[in-house]
Amino acid sequence: MVGIFADALTTEIIILGHGLTIAERSELSPGVFLEPSVPKVDLTAASTSSRDFRDYSASVTASELATFCLEVQGGTGQELVLKAWNALWLFHLLSLACSAPCFSLCAIARGKSEQYSAANRNVIFRPLPLITPATPVQIAWAKANLPSFDRLISEPVFSSAMRCYGNAHYLFDLDTRIMLLWAGIEGLLAVDAELNRRLALYAALLHKGSTAEKIAYFKEVKKAYAIRSRAVHGGKATAEKLRLGYQASSNILVSLLARCVELGRVPSPDELDALAVSQNLA
Repeated sequence: MVGIFADALTTEIIILGHGLTIAERSELSPGVFLEPSVPKVDLTAASTSSRDFRDYSASVTASELATFCLEVQGGTGQELVLKAWNALWLFHLLSLACSAPCFSLCAIARGKSEQYSAANRNVIFRPLPLITPATPVQIAWAKANLPSFDRLISEPVFSSAMRCYGNAHYLFDLDTRIMLLWAGIEGLLAVDAELNRRLALYAALLHKGSTAEKIAYFKEVKKAYAIRSRAVHGGKATAEKLRLGYQASSNILVSLLARCVELGRVPSPDELDALAVSQNLA
């Protein structure tokens, strides 16, 4: 179980993360700061303060994989713990802002001493193949869209799709990653699993760009879905096709989630159908 903990003397909680690099310190939300430098993990303190193997394992992993962190300040004791717990959702928001996966590793409660706890349900991590630099524009997007994200994350459809995206990157096999990512896409767009054309159409309608760009994206989604179908139904796909299919489905889902955040809602199938037939042929 994940459970960030602190005592009455804790003054700040630092959550170490992996997947992004940050150019400069900035305040993402009140009392929550993005920090480019990563504090050194004190494995001796981690071993004495950890409640179980999961806490210590997360600390060891963070000592090797952490690329940035969130600093949570303001409040004391359980009030600060609750604020840090809610800040874990910000890793998802940052993934949307940067169109790239990132995740939390461990939390360090600082006060009279340091206390370490796991900030992720997973025990085993592999480094992401690409560490993404978060640009100032992307950080500004995250800050501007935080209120919309906070509203949407309480909606089951959006939350489920967001968790599909966040969890897919932990899986070992590319075909199972593809399956989970497409489960998120299909759930977000509320269509049956085999409706290839409708999935591609809805994704293209939500895609920002010109008509030509939407048509190209429509074809791209259909192509990615074909790889998904092979993975789900046991069809033969090369390792390279699976790699491309995983990357394509990841990009599709993260862009859809980000678009919903920008819109402030998850469009319904009826709304997308109406949009699809709103244009007449010349």
